[in-house]
Amino acid sequence: MKDTIFEMYKSISVGKNQICLECNNEGALGKPLSIYFIGENFKTSDDTILFVGKTAIGGEGIGPFIDNLFTDGTEFGELSLDLKEEYATRRAFYSYTHDIVAQYYGSYENGKKHIALTNLVKCNNASTNDETPPSVKQCCINDLQVIWKEIEILQPKRIVFYTGRNYDDYIDNFEPLNYFECIDIVDDDPGCWWHRKFLDNNKNTICDFLRVFHPSRQGKEEFVSNVVDWLNETKTK
Repeated sequence: MKDTIFEMYKSISVGKNQICLECNNEGALGKPLSIYFIGENFKTSDDTILFVGKTAIGGEGIGPFIDNLFTDGTEFGELSLDLKEEYATRRAFYSYTHDIVAQYYGSYENGKKHIALTNLVKCNNASTNDETPPSVKQCCINDLQVIWKEIEILQPKRIVFYTGRNYDDYIDNFEPLNYFECIDIVDDDPGCWWHRKFLDNNKNTICDFLRVFHPSRQGKEEFVSNVVDWLNETKTK
């Protein structure tokens, strides 16, 4: 699946096509960063989860530069998710996800085989914080649609968006080719947590979305527990 996604990046000349050139016309953005991780059983598993962050952080220098287009971040992503990167334990994006996977699947080593990790926006402005301007979000998510192309290839059963309110309008534009009905499930606090379900014409679930705040500055035990509870509630029986 990694090869298929990388071929997709090449087919759209990520980073060098007209949309990308107009997006980065002042040269302030780093090079595009690939998907972070795809578990070895993702293609065959019936219980897959895609975790999605906001803007890719760390692009250049963390992996090989492929075809002068994008950085391969998969080794970096796996080491970070394994908590073997020096700073990974201090990054909630990795450490909270690590614990969610361990609790939901029973062990981290087994669970990582069924998950993937990526970001909505593929380039960053060299900040460790998400300071992505609306113009970059528009170009990458709505116009070039890289994240949606990744999802079409991966076809995950559940997606957890660690993106907060500022990306909701962009997620609302997601229109998978094979769904027939979309249901929004209103929770107690839809401002920080919402759930969307996509059904086929036989009312079978194609995919569930969960949108929460980014793990940073969230209490770890409660955050992890709430996401695991949702995964258990939405697991296909």
